[in-house]
Amino acid sequence: MSGDFLSGMVQEVQRELERGFYDSMPPGEAPVPVPSLRRRLLWHPRPRLVLELKHASPGYHRDPLPSVSASRFLEIAGRPQTVGLSVIPQPHAFGGSLEEFAQVARSTSLPVIFKDFVVDARQVHCARRLGAAAVLLLARLEHVKALRPSLQGLVNEVHRAGMEALVEVHEPPDVPLALQSGPDVLGVNARDLSTLELSRERAQETLRAARDQGVPLLGMSGIAGPQDLRAYEAAGAWGALVGTSFILAPDPRAFLEALAAPPGGD
Repeated sequence: MSGDFLSGMVQEVQRELERGFYDSMPPGEAPVPVPSLRRRLLWHPRPRLVLELKHASPGYHRDPLPSVSASRFLEIAGRPQTVGLSVIPQPHAFGGSLEEFAQVARSTSLPVIFKDFVVDARQVHCARRLGAAAVLLLARLEHVKALRPSLQGLVNEVHRAGMEALVEVHEPPDVPLALQSGPDVLGVNARDLSTLELSRERAQETLRAARDQGVPLLGMSGIAGPQDLRAYEAAGAWGALVGTSFILAPDPRAFLEALAAPPGGD
């Protein structure tokens, strides 16, 4: 993993842990009960979209993205097809902050995913203090022994904290390990976090490998329009996370309406 984007992010997060970055926010009023992303993926009418707030997208090569405040993001995201929100709190490479995450999580009844590069249980505890409903965990980091504790241990820690675990994979060989950890939702990322290359075809292959296992699947990255959403759904996705395309759209509301339009209506 040496020299790639993911390894660099892991090293940065480890430095942030040493500096006490994840201990810097005081606890707020977390919602009780925590809203469930899993239930919304299972029972909400299609299309089921998770919308993401971020300020930079290393894989897109346009840095920074158009500026969108937390309040503006919440306003745009309040659409019938939105089943959850995702906020990247990572300042390095993504321009996020813990304060912004807390602002979003405490201002909505939707489940909000703490979408960081989680390697340590302290980040899980931080996510709960900030009001997260779910925590993203990368199955790939188990292979390189970067997780403290293990992937299974972090999933257990998320559950003990009253949240859901969204475990992410990129290719079919990652699926058995991810499923064994007991995720509430399995995410399939079309982007390889090591190289930042995007492959919708590989994502669809991975979705097909993971379908019918009793865990709702979330397609992640690569949603440029309705055709991509439908391809993911056909491969087994229960919903899709939409980030950069949503932020870049000249009219984000029209972009979301196009995703929600029935075939032939867009």
